[in-house]
Amino acid sequence: MLIPMNRHLVVEPIIEQKKESGVLVPEEYLAQADHKDHALVKLIKASAECELPLGVNLVVPSHLVEKVDIFGKIHHVVLENHVIGFFDN
Repeated sequence: MLIPMNRHLVVEPIIEQKKESGVLVPEEYLAQADHKDHALVKLIKASAECELPLGVNLVVPSHLVEKVDIFGKIHHVVLENHVIGFFDN
């Protein structure tokens, strides 16, 4: 497991389930429609300085979630300062 440092958080993206509408649209439209400004992520591991509880759902700007590929395993990280808020479970 990646151990975060310097106020970084290891998160897991929460993917929204989509329903099939039966309507055919161009792929270019789908790529634009799928882009969202913010993402909902689950906190998996935090640096020692962080006081957020593990397992909490965080709202972060989607473009600031970084993918780190180490030995073929993808880890998603975001800086704690970029967290907009969280949902209390």
